[in-house]
Formats: sequence, C-alpha cells, structure tokens
Amino acid sequence: MKKIIAVLGISAALLFAGFANAEVKLGVINVESVLERMPQRESVRKMLKNEFEARANSLQEEEKKSKEAIARLKKDGLTLSSSEKAKLNKVISDFESKADAFSVDYQKRQKEEAEKLFTKIQEAVKDIVATEGYDVILSAGATLFASDAVDISDKVLEKVKN
Repeated sequence: MKKIIAVLGISAALLFAGFANAEVKLGVINVESVLERMPQRESVRKMLKNEFEARANSLQEEEKKSKEAIARLKKDGLTLSSSEKAKLNKVISDFESKADAFSVDYQKRQKEEAEKLFTKIQEAVKDIVATEGYDVILSAGATLFASDAVDISDKVLEKVKN
C-alpha cells in the first residue's frame, strides 16, 4: 500500500512539474484601439449618418418650433388662453418624445453595428490564436502592464482589414 501511495505521489509530482515548466504563450489586445482604427468604422459612421440624416434634420426643425413655444410660454404664459398653452405644451412634448425616440433608435443601430465590428475582431483573434498557438489572450484593459512584445492589436487590425 505504501508503494502505491509513493508511486502515485511521485507521478503527481512529475505531472505538476511538467505543467510548471510548460511555457504559456500570452497575448494582449487593445480592443478599443483596434475598433477605432478599423477602416470599417468610418463606413459604418457614414452609413448611420445617411440612415438618420433626414430624421435628424426634421428633428432640428421641430426643435426650433419647440424653443419658440417655450419662449412664448415664458413671455406670454400669463396672458395665453388655456387652449393656447395646451397647444404650445403639445409642441414641446411632441418634440421631446420624438427626440427621445430618435436617440433610442440611433443608439440601438449604433450598438448593432458595433457588435458586427466586435464579431470581426473576435474572429480575427480566434484566427491568430489558431495560427500562432496562443494559450491566453487578455484585454489590455484587464492588465496593469503588458510589453509591446505580447501586444497583438496590430495583427488583429491587419486581419480585420482583409
């Protein structure tokens, strides 16, 4: 029994010693930097601008009307009839609800497009991991320090450009 325990102990020690001596290939990526430098980011920005431009212009016109209504309420609020006040308040509230809806829609589309870009970054990282044999890839934001030797941000950027 003692021999079996001794053999198991020695086997476990040798096994863990092998893990301790194994080199781990580590990489770090600055996802924000890659995202900002991606050429696709500019085309997404232009696409979103075109998609929302007409609505934004319309909203600017309604903003002018809303500001005029606010100014009129401040100036003539005491002398306006209740129906006129209600009309001006409706102009203001309509603008606010449309502005909120615009903001929500724009942020939603921006998030959808950003997710597509993040997916491309993830695919590039997976490809680099597979071809270059990385064991661990960390986000630059999760590290206190990483030398340029382990930074794969430029490699990822080249992959997503192609």
